[in-house]
Amino acid sequence: MPASPRFTSCTASRSRRRLVLRSLVAATVAALAAFAPLSFTINSANAATSTASWLASQVAADGSVVDPYGTEPSVDWTVNVAMALLVAGGQSEALERAVAYVEANADAYITSGTSDEAGHLSWLVFLAVFTERDPRAFGESSLDLISRLESRFEVEESGLFGTVDDYTPVTNQSLAIIALNAAGADVPVGALAWLQAQQCETPAEQAGGWQGYRAEVTSGVLAACLPATSAEFNRADAASTSFALQALAAVGRVDDPAILAGLGWFHRLQSAAAPAPGGFGQYIGDPSDPNSTALVIQAIRATDDFNLDGWEFGSGDPEASMNAWVITSGPDAGALTSPYSAGAADLYATYQGLWGLTQRPLPTVLVGPVPEPIDGDSPQVGDPSTPVAPSFTG
Repeated sequence: MPASPRFTSCTASRSRRRLVLRSLVAATVAALAAFAPLSFTINSANAATSTASWLASQVAADGSVVDPYGTEPSVDWTVNVAMALLVAGGQSEALERAVAYVEANADAYITSGTSDEAGHLSWLVFLAVFTERDPRAFGESSLDLISRLESRFEVEESGLFGTVDDYTPVTNQSLAIIALNAAGADVPVGALAWLQAQQCETPAEQAGGWQGYRAEVTSGVLAACLPATSAEFNRADAASTSFALQALAAVGRVDDPAILAGLGWFHRLQSAAAPAPGGFGQYIGDPSDPNSTALVIQAIRATDDFNLDGWEFGSGDPEASMNAWVITSGPDAGALTSPYSAGAADLYATYQGLWGLTQRPLPTVLVGPVPEPIDGDSPQVGDPSTPVAPSFTG
């Protein structure tokens, strides 16, 4: 991380905010250390280090990352890589260059390639808070990310940050909750109620998961979730469910029944199929892929999986499944491949995959002891050793 925050004002209020942000950063460093898994094997540690190094090598001297599907520098992909390096730690120089590039291009990023800016604003809040920058005066134009994110609340639907489509509302909502909480801003009660109401209850195989969005069919009644057999791409999925669980955990609802139901859905999502058994696919019935597996690992870590059994499945487990995607030799050693890259390095798989290799959730203000390994025994609900994530409002 850089040595000092980049604030644009010397007023007393900004000075107080500096103290708040420094305390948040200190809490984050301690939290990330606390979430280093006891079962973190030498293979996983080496893979995570190698993967972080490969990602850092993708950051150019000017801080940019080239769009892997094109030839030009992309602020979107720079944010993606920066978030991976932020969560993983250990690549502070590359992270600093990347965030500086993002600062210079923040205005363009907020509305780039997204259905609503709430999600992109949330990613910028993470980068600002956890690299000791001011989220209320971010980038070259001193963007107030917090106020702008708050302004997206209930613009189209009661309780929702952002606009409605079939795929992104749950993810954007979850990211907004985590980001506001991490920045010390108030999280609206209605936002949490909206997120919990979106959780699937029926059909039975989807109970506990989240799909991209459930519309209201009559007053106070939401449409049932799509069945696992549906061919629609907006059925319950790993990413929506992971971010939702991380959001509930971030505000301290680690013993919420919704979390336990979500973890149960992950068990139904888990795959024993080769080439990476023990991991997770995007939808129930899919074989494992590195992105989905990484996001599920984050949710397991964030919630501590209180009272479910271990995660061994078939001939593997989530950690082994993640390791199976890592390229171990050659010029792209450390990068991850994916089911779609024919053995070649896949930047999309690699940046999210690093979250799974390090077994760390999205950064937030977490306190508490080191959780048990993913494949070990878990504390019971209500155990005083359970990590709790306070919601700062100062």
